[in-house]
Amino acid sequence: MIIVAWLMIKHIMVPYDKSEPANRALEYAMDLARRYSSKISIVAYVPLNVDYSVDGNESYVETVKLMKKSAAYDLSKLEPRLQELKIPYDIKIVEGTSITETLISYAEIHHVEIIVMGSRGLGGFKKLLLGSVASGVLQSSKCPVLIVK
Repeated sequence: MIIVAWLMIKHIMVPYDKSEPANRALEYAMDLARRYSSKISIVAYVPLNVDYSVDGNESYVETVKLMKKSAAYDLSKLEPRLQELKIPYDIKIVEGTSITETLISYAEIHHVEIIVMGSRGLGGFKKLLLGSVASGVLQSSKCPVLIVK
C-alpha cells in the first residue's frame, strides 16, 4: 500500500531583520511559496519600551518612528523580487515588548502554517548555535518552524 501525504502550505511567515540568515530564510520561504502557491508574510519587529512610551518621552517616540521608517525602507527593497516571482505577500511591521511573543502572536492571529526564520539575527553572540529569538520561537510556536543557517 502506498500512502501519499499531500502537504499544503497556505501561509508562510518570515521574521526579517535584514541579516544574512534572514535573507537566506526568505529565499527558502520564496521557494516553498512557489512550490505550494503560498502567501508570504514578511514581518519586521520594532521593540517598545513601556517605561519610556508611558511617560510620553519625545525622543523615544521619535526613535520608534525612525526604526519603523528604517524597517519599512528595508522591507520595500524585497518587494520587486516577490513581484517578479509572482508570490502573494504582505509586509508588516509589528511592535511589542517581547520579540518572541510578538512573532508568535502574529503567527497565531494570521493563521500562519509555517515560520521560516534565520538561525541568528543582527544580535551578537555569534558563538551560539541558535539565537535566542529563533530558540524562543521554536519552543513556543504552535506551527512548524524551519530554521535556516
